[in-house]
Amino acid sequence: MTVRFSVFMPMWNDTEWLPGAIESLLAQKHQDWELVIGDNASTEDAASVISKYADPRIRHHRWETHTDIYENHNRTLLLCEYEWVQMLSADDRLHPDCMQRMAERIEAERAGASQLAMVIAASARVDAQGRPADLDYYGHQRIMQIRDGLYGPAEWFDVMCAPGQTPWNAGSVAMLRSLLAEIGSLYRPEIGLCADVELVLRLAAYGNVAYISEPLLYYTVRGSSDMGPRALRNLSEGDPSTPIGAAWASALRVHERSRPVSRLQRGHIHAAIARSHLQRALQHRVMPGGHGRRGAAVDVWRAFKLSPGIMLSTWRLATALLAIVAPARMVSWATRQLTNRRRDEASLKTASLGL
Repeated sequence: MTVRFSVFMPMWNDTEWLPGAIESLLAQKHQDWELVIGDNASTEDAASVISKYADPRIRHHRWETHTDIYENHNRTLLLCEYEWVQMLSADDRLHPDCMQRMAERIEAERAGASQLAMVIAASARVDAQGRPADLDYYGHQRIMQIRDGLYGPAEWFDVMCAPGQTPWNAGSVAMLRSLLAEIGSLYRPEIGLCADVELVLRLAAYGNVAYISEPLLYYTVRGSSDMGPRALRNLSEGDPSTPIGAAWASALRVHERSRPVSRLQRGHIHAAIARSHLQRALQHRVMPGGHGRRGAAVDVWRAFKLSPGIMLSTWRLATALLAIVAPARMVSWATRQLTNRRRDEASLKTASLGL
């Protein structure tokens, strides 16, 4: 039986980007798919753009009411019909091999004893002109290194506990639709900024994760994204949880109901959350809406309570002191230096590959 994908595109306006996303789907080597576009009561004329593509696999549903971005994802998902579902944003582009590579992994695991919950591929971050934009997206933060292969629920938790930012994005995740029906919803709006990470962690409680280390999605980094405002809101409102901390707490509860979570793994999770509090401590000093030294001190204390061992690292102790004691201009300078270092490392890597 061939692997069939329902690609769902929750959108609001963004009609200038829409043709590129649709055309990247039409260019797929694997052609057994449908595209379901959930139009969140756009003020732009999306229908006239979509009507140019006379393909019966493309369906456009315009909702009469505008809703939260996550709720629009959830209601658009309900329109999907095929076995595997994959989200695609209007401003992102699929590599022509994306679905074929994912289908091959799904076929390879069908004979196994364990259920496959997801196939996840790495992503390439690009700007509006298609140029590499990792530095714009990640800044001074490092990117996780995830090996190609199959992971069980506990193994995937360990992978996601590693320091750094994920090398994948929500659009490079294909999920078993029957599991999404079982867990009740795609995104949990109350999680906020890291709802996509929470979903991938939560869904791993129900089966294995196949990871493809080759970038199969081009994720567009845009200044107009709502990620920045949501991150600032978490900072300015004094939320006791960081966005990734809220994601981990939610996913951990799901895993605890389905499998034993060892004390060691719980410690790894607490360390991952603690690192996010140290990161937010620096943000309190330099970002709009931050609460200065007081906010930084509170986040450093939360990091220590979660994982005292974090502070045994000279690097992290220096980070904590920088966040609490140093003048704001020194914190900004240190952050710029780290970003420049990442830029130099990226340039050396590109040169070594002959690109």
